[in-house]
Amino acid sequence: MADFVPALTHQIKWSVGENRFDTEGKQPKQLSLFVTKQSILELALYLQKLAGESDRVKPGKVWDFAKKEEVDVEGFYINGKGQTGQYGDFGSINLQQIPSKTNVDF
Repeated sequence: MADFVPALTHQIKWSVGENRFDTEGKQPKQLSLFVTKQSILELALYLQKLAGESDRVKPGKVWDFAKKEEVDVEGFYINGKGQTGQYGDFGSINLQQIPSKTNVDF
C-alpha cells in the first residue's frame, strides 16, 4: 500500500455545535470548518484537481432555492473523522494528495 501523502500542510478542522442564529428551531446545528491561511491555496488546488477525477463522481441531492425542492446532481464527497465532546462533535479532514495527470498544475 502506498504511503499517505497529505494534500494540505495542515488538516482542516471541523466542528458541529448549536446554531445560535436559528430562532425558529428549523436548523439547530451549525457546521464550522477551519482552514489555515497556509493551506487555503493548497485546498483550492486540491478542489481543482478533484474536479478532474471523473471516477470519484457520486450522485447526490442538493436544495434548489429557485425550484424550492431537492434536485439530483453529481459531485464529490469530502470526508473526515471525528468524535463527540463536551461542546459538540468535532474532528479533522486530512485530504490525500491527488497526483497531477500532467506536469502542469491547475
